[in-house]
Amino acid sequence: MKRISQKMLMSFINKVANVKPSKSLNDNGCMHYCSKIDGSYLTHVGMEKDWPKRLLKKGITEQLQNKSNNPGCTVNIGFNPQEKKWYGWSHRALYGFGISSTCKKGDCHYIPTDKDDFLEDCIRFWDNKDHRNIRGKHDIQENDINKTEHGVYVEWDYSNEIKNKKLRGNISGIFTPYPEKYGKGEWVAKTLEDAKQMAIGFSTGSTIFSILVKLGLITKKERLARRGKFQLWDFYGKELI
Repeated sequence: MKRISQKMLMSFINKVANVKPSKSLNDNGCMHYCSKIDGSYLTHVGMEKDWPKRLLKKGITEQLQNKSNNPGCTVNIGFNPQEKKWYGWSHRALYGFGISSTCKKGDCHYIPTDKDDFLEDCIRFWDNKDHRNIRGKHDIQENDINKTEHGVYVEWDYSNEIKNKKLRGNISGIFTPYPEKYGKGEWVAKTLEDAKQMAIGFSTGSTIFSILVKLGLITKKERLARRGKFQLWDFYGKELI
């Protein structure tokens, strides 16, 4: 795409967004650009060269919105009319889906079909060079408020090659509750609406990762011990921003 001038950038922003005052008490009256479709957040006024410019460069110029059409959240899907692709993104990566795009096990937008598939997905998630003898099972545990939860427990032995020497040879594991709903598993997009659903799945990230982050089950220790593994997009061949 040719060089994007300030005029082109502002024309694009004004086409897809309205200017509204921030509702956050920490923003000190800052103004935001919000999607004309659902009111979701695009960027701060004054930061036009951040996300809006990146989206314009990628040709994502239509249907900018939040995956759940939640006005309290961030714009994270949009449509490229030239490529005829729906794109999904978060703070980590961006990727486009069109007719004939696929969703396979291990992909960031893969959503397990049932409990057994979820267990398999969790074992696959924790599989990396620092873990050995990875195993998992369906389990029942009590959470911090003494509420019984059904889910899966995955356990592994730390390898002798892991950089954190204190972890070498130790056993660790993590319990993850079942997701609230299951998905299609492996499938192929046959329509643009299907492609949109894949983009939504990609913006959400892997099911297991989303649950772990939401529940605060990924600890700082684990992040450091598995440095790089949490950059799931590197493993799925998706495009980095």
